[in-house]
Amino acid sequence: MSQRKDLVTVRVIALLAAAGAVLLACGYANGLAAAFVFDDDPSIIANSSIRRLWPLTEVLFARAEGGRPHDGRPLLNLSLALNYVAHGLWRPGYRLVNLAIHLANALLLFDVIRRLLRVAGERLVASPAAVAAAASLLWLAHPLHTHVITYTIQRAESLAALWILAAFDLAVLALAKGSLPAAVAAGLAAAVGGLAKETTVSILPLVLAADWAFRGRWQQGPTMRRLRLVLYGGLAVNLLVLVGVSYGLGGRGGSAGLATASVYHYLLTQARGIWIYLGRLVWPMKLVLDHGDGLVTSFAAVWLPAVAAAAAVMLGLIGFFTAAHRWFPVAAFVLLLAPSSSLVPVATQTLAEHRMYLPSACLIGWAVVGVAAVARPRSRPLLVVIVAVLVAAATGRTVLRNRDYASAVSLWRQNLRDCPDNDRARTNLVAALIRNDDFAAAKPLAAEALRSRPDRDRNWINQGRVLAAEGYTDQAIAAFGHAALLAPASVEPLINRGIVLSRVGRFEAAAADLTAAVSRRPDLARGWLALGLLHLRAGRPDLAVPVLKRGLTLEPENEAGVTNLRLALRQQTEGHEAL
Repeated sequence: MSQRKDLVTVRVIALLAAAGAVLLACGYANGLAAAFVFDDDPSIIANSSIRRLWPLTEVLFARAEGGRPHDGRPLLNLSLALNYVAHGLWRPGYRLVNLAIHLANALLLFDVIRRLLRVAGERLVASPAAVAAAASLLWLAHPLHTHVITYTIQRAESLAALWILAAFDLAVLALAKGSLPAAVAAGLAAAVGGLAKETTVSILPLVLAADWAFRGRWQQGPTMRRLRLVLYGGLAVNLLVLVGVSYGLGGRGGSAGLATASVYHYLLTQARGIWIYLGRLVWPMKLVLDHGDGLVTSFAAVWLPAVAAAAAVMLGLIGFFTAAHRWFPVAAFVLLLAPSSSLVPVATQTLAEHRMYLPSACLIGWAVVGVAAVARPRSRPLLVVIVAVLVAAATGRTVLRNRDYASAVSLWRQNLRDCPDNDRARTNLVAALIRNDDFAAAKPLAAEALRSRPDRDRNWINQGRVLAAEGYTDQAIAAFGHAALLAPASVEPLINRGIVLSRVGRFEAAAADLTAAVSRRPDLARGWLALGLLHLRAGRPDLAVPVLKRGLTLEPENEAGVTNLRLALRQQTEGHEAL
């Protein structure tokens, strides 16, 4: 009988994998070649640590620089390096890996739900596998997940979810079957997860909550005490890995932590954010990539969502302590969302919809199991139709959402339209328009962004680039100087000012800026390429060639750099021939 059940389960998993692959192909075909946007730039395009796999230490232990998404996350950086070595900056390759991770997560989610339903008792639902498959497909197809698939660098979120689900699934297997190998494997998965992202800190409390919620339903016997010691000892290694990585690699580079923002203001912001997240889950017609870095500073501004959030937490606690196994998904939702949405501020992104990636699975699973538990047998065909319609609708919305990612300009226009209070979206839209040489469209937006946030250095940089394009060199140089005062640690103002200075023949001043930039950030190709261009403009191809080569080593696919190197080599050859 057991072998027959296992065979049926394997068949269900195979069918689920095939159906999931078809759904993802339909939903994401138009998003595979979408533009790299936002943090894709520093973590993929300008990330020199992923250009080669050897020495491996340079990939795994890349030093943190300002809280980029790959900083302090060795496993994420390794996955990016594997992509780059395989196919360079070919965008579909990165999205295909993201899709594979997402599909693997859906299959793990299926196994987790199926196992927990069996532990809870056969009377809860008639077919645990069917219910688990329905929940997994609904979660897999949800358009909210474009935030971690089409937005490439948020692979960080799905990669962390992969190890959370793997560790939790193995822990459930260990407790349900009394399997010591599964307990050891759960610890190993948790340890590896610590190399992916800080949110894997939720693994240990998640397993503890499940152990308590389903107490009396696990495997019993004298060996279980030793098994739990092995299990929880292994899961605790995750915490040691996270601490070691944080201290060893510089952590999040000042982008997150108790000292980066007011904890009270961050909590107020999350009180509003949690309802935004739940709204996106229920009705995902308006999805926003970036909500900015603003904080709510007054309780009066969010008193209603704050009170409602507190009431929801109290209701969840009461439910968990009165019927723990039925309310466990709610507890899991809180535990999974808490690392990024509670007491530890993420100063550079105070709200982010991608944080709902794995927590959303808890609520979707809870809803599906609840409906299945109360549904009458005669209504099951209707439920299958409803699930199919919802999955199809979610897939269609995903296709529409991926159209926003066609270019950086289209994405930031949509972001600004649907989140007009986010001044950073306007800043990013201006930068995208400038990259497209659309200075006419950029000019009024740049001025508006500067009026709105004169304290943001990137607004001054954008303004400087617009002024330089119009020929107002001195005003552009002054704007870059203002940006340098606002962000003294940033090299972007120096690089932009150096480029403009070299363009008008002020080579000595340009060299001072660009030399300072490459000395501060020798890993940034943009500085080296700008310095090489300066030497080229100054009539020194002999100096330009090695500098341009250095820049192209860091960013081999930079077309302007390749063109300038060819020109420098030709001028150098012509000079030798003349001699």
